[in-house]
Amino acid sequence: MRCFYLPERILRPGINICLSNELRKHLLTVLRFQPGDKIEFFNGFGQVAEAVLKDDLSADLLEVFDHPPPPCSLALIQGLPKGDKLELVLQKGTELGVNEFCLVPMKRSIGQLKSNKKEQRLGRWGKIIQEAARQSRQYHLPKLEAPTSLSGALSTVQADLKLLLWEESAKPLEELLPQVAPQRIAVVVGPEGGISQGEADLARSAGYQAVSLGPRILRTETAGLAIMSILQYLYGDLASCQHG
Repeated sequence: MRCFYLPERILRPGINICLSNELRKHLLTVLRFQPGDKIEFFNGFGQVAEAVLKDDLSADLLEVFDHPPPPCSLALIQGLPKGDKLELVLQKGTELGVNEFCLVPMKRSIGQLKSNKKEQRLGRWGKIIQEAARQSRQYHLPKLEAPTSLSGALSTVQADLKLLLWEESAKPLEELLPQVAPQRIAVVVGPEGGISQGEADLARSAGYQAVSLGPRILRTETAGLAIMSILQYLYGDLASCQHG
């Protein structure tokens, strides 16, 4: 059954939902849905509703299911790369189960988030996350933050395990992974030019442990996805056979 994002805080059986003009057009014109067809909606807070389309292309909610939050919450503090690379990180990161994206300008960032275009770009990035969550059925929509500095990001994101991917580190990831699964993990990944010494010192002063992923230098759009896959397998639901 096709699933769509519905920005409602709480979904309840038996209520009628007035769909947005954009979603109506997509359902009717693009997908050729008809009144009486059944679809699903998720609200980004773990609720999924089975619904039936009405003649006016509103929807009656039939059943509502609650999906628990992930066993381990993953946050990615990403130094701003160029736009196409960032969109890839947001899309694939959402598919892999990242729960929070914190996008920050760093000393060697090529991409910049200008204040006069911030809301527009955040809106676009938010839609990329929504579509990736819909496609992958990640029913808890990832948060998207864009603080103005790395220090702001480090003070905002809360975690039990804090990791800094840094090419200068010689410590393998295995040495820093606890046997008892943490509830929240945060990872800092630098932009195309990497993380400066000053930024590494700042992160370590905030409790982040510098770590290496091996002998190869990974691109910024690869590094975060690689470590999130590892962490999701070890502490999350990537190894589970359960489906939404």
